[in-house]
Amino acid sequence: MKKNLIIFVFIFLLAGCQPLHLSLPDNEPLMLISHLKEKKLSFIDLTTLDVVYSEAFPFEIHSLEMVAPNQVILAGKLEEELLLLDLRSGSIETLFEFGQGITSMNFDKREQHLILTDAKNNQLHVYHLKKKEKVTSIDVGKNPLQATLDDDGKYIYVISGGPSTVTVIDRTTFEVKLTFPVVEMPTDIHFDGQYIWIAGHGHFTKWSESIKAYDPLTGKKVKEIQVGLMPVYFYADSIGDEFYVLCHGSNELYVIDRNNYQVKQSVRVGDNPHYMSASERHLFVTSLDGNKLSVIDRDTYKVETEIELTAGPFGIAIGELENE
Repeated sequence: MKKNLIIFVFIFLLAGCQPLHLSLPDNEPLMLISHLKEKKLSFIDLTTLDVVYSEAFPFEIHSLEMVAPNQVILAGKLEEELLLLDLRSGSIETLFEFGQGITSMNFDKREQHLILTDAKNNQLHVYHLKKKEKVTSIDVGKNPLQATLDDDGKYIYVISGGPSTVTVIDRTTFEVKLTFPVVEMPTDIHFDGQYIWIAGHGHFTKWSESIKAYDPLTGKKVKEIQVGLMPVYFYADSIGDEFYVLCHGSNELYVIDRNNYQVKQSVRVGDNPHYMSASERHLFVTSLDGNKLSVIDRDTYKVETEIELTAGPFGIAIGELENE
């Protein structure tokens, strides 16, 4: 029998002081799944791939960002706080009393900067995580949706939805260097070391079936790759030579070779995929309408299993073994 560690956490939300009790399996590597259709968190044992714990949560989590092994920041677009959750102990603390409007988070590990897009105020905010203080706020396009960072530490790229633009920001001076238009109804942005890639729905009269690349120094469109219907999300990490695209209109995951920009594989996943993450062995894709997590072998791109979940699984945060 697994030993459980009971954590009593008090979170001050808009509705007042509400106790939250998480009882997580002790000393187990866990994957966190957030849910949008139900205000809930689910936890999956990474060794057995069993759902080991599920808990109601006070608000919908729209953004997650890992800032250290087993440390994940949670944010809701309609919430006032940013919360830090420990995936081993279950402890939660309030990091910032920020205000509503957060649409995405990125963590600059080198500078310890937490970078937030704010759709309410049309700004990009930079906070120093250890000092717990704001560094700066920068005006960007209307309704900023997502941001991405380059590995060289030079720029922040922000995509906004109204009108559809990318804002290029110097990471040292925080000055806006360039703003240029991109495809209609964008949803996500990815920098591959050379180009800025944009995913999005496209116009309602002709939904998109491609992702487009732009030169970050000029804003000129330079490449286009045909994928499935309505590409909405990118994933990339340091493992392998691929980056990944989720297409929620055709329920597919596309694997793109970043050396030649060719489609390497497409994988059928659950209905309405919106989010993915990965370990060394597996790719994980949540399906918002399919209510499942697809577990895909990274080498063969075969779906190994599909884990049934409660309604509306969305975000993923992957913990690590304590000695890793």
